[in-house]
Order: sequence, then structure tokens, then C-alpha cells
Amino acid sequence: MTLNHIWSFICFLTAASAVTVSYPSINGSETLTCCCPDHQCLKAYWYRLLQGSDTPEFILFINSVNTLVYAENIDKKRFKAFVADSGKMCYTLRISGLQKQDAGFYSCVLNSQNSIQNPKDLMPDGHVIWPGVIISTPAPTAVKNPKRMKPPNRCKSSNQSPKGCKSLVLWPGIGTVLLLVVVLISTLYYYSRLPKKCRHHFVKTRQLS
Repeated sequence: MTLNHIWSFICFLTAASAVTVSYPSINGSETLTCCCPDHQCLKAYWYRLLQGSDTPEFILFINSVNTLVYAENIDKKRFKAFVADSGKMCYTLRISGLQKQDAGFYSCVLNSQNSIQNPKDLMPDGHVIWPGVIISTPAPTAVKNPKRMKPPNRCKSSNQSPKGCKSLVLWPGIGTVLLLVVVLISTLYYYSRLPKKCRHHFVKTRQLS
């Protein structure tokens, strides 16, 4: 195993921390892409880690001029790769005729000529493929009719009276004042109708007491 392969294996294991999950149908296809932020990534290595395996498996090598080198056990008819330059180098792997045994983690490791290239840019997010797996959608939860609640009493004692509560307090107060005024006027009127002697007797009695 060359130093490039050893380094690629290390990067591959690091890239497994961030993945995109897809669920293609059996005999379906899946397209995986990894891009370099500039034009300096002239080589790419595709690997996979199949379900139930502990060892990453080399799939193919591709460079910027679409030169391909496959692993011996890879079906060239099912695994196709190409490169596109659209402002940045993007390497694409297309897998067709997917079967359940193809389930696993797939990733691309880039090789850049830029010595100051951020290593994270050479380890794009990986892809997890689950052929034939159907994700069931949970049924919507039933919403119960909310119980009717009595409206809160807005006019309870508080620092600030809500709108409409001032009138509820003001009108009883005005009624009380008017009642007192009527009683006072009636008393004065009754007292003014008394004969002078009676009033004098009333005042004298008040003084003696």
C-alpha cells in the first residue's frame, strides 16, 4: 500500500463524522459528488466501508483529465466516475444496480497541489447509502379539542386597571355620592320647614345635652 493510500485511509475515517444519508430503491442508482474549493485538487480517491465490515475498501482513482483506475473487485459497468470544472473541481461517482449488499459509507478523498490547502477541504462530507430501506412516516398525532375555559376576571386588583374596569369602579362611586347628596338636601329641606319655636327648642336641647 502506497503512502497516498495510507493517507487516504486516515482522511476517510475522519470524513465519516459528517454524512449525507440516502435510501435508493433496489436496482436503483445513486450519484455522489465531492468538490474542491479551487482548481488545485487534481486527483480523487473513492472509498467505501460496507455494512458489517471494519476495513475501508478502495473503489477507484480519478484525476483531472478523467483517467480512471479501478480496484480489481469493482464492477466497471456499475461504478462510473467523471470530473467537472465549474469554478471548482468536482468529482462525481455514479453507482447503478444497487443491491442491499452495497449498503455502507462512501467518501471521496482529494489530493491537492496547494501546500497551504486546509485539510478539511480535502475531506468532503461522506454519503451513507441504504438500498431498499423504506423510512416510514409517523402518523400525525390526533389533536384533542381544548376544554372551554372561563375568561379571566380582568378587573381584579392590580397596579394597572385594564381597559373597561375603571367604569365598573367609577359608576358605583358616583351613585353613592348622589345618594348622600339627596339625603343631605332632604334633611335641610325638612329642617327648614320646622316652626321657629321647634327649631329653637331643638337647638336648646342640643346645647343642654
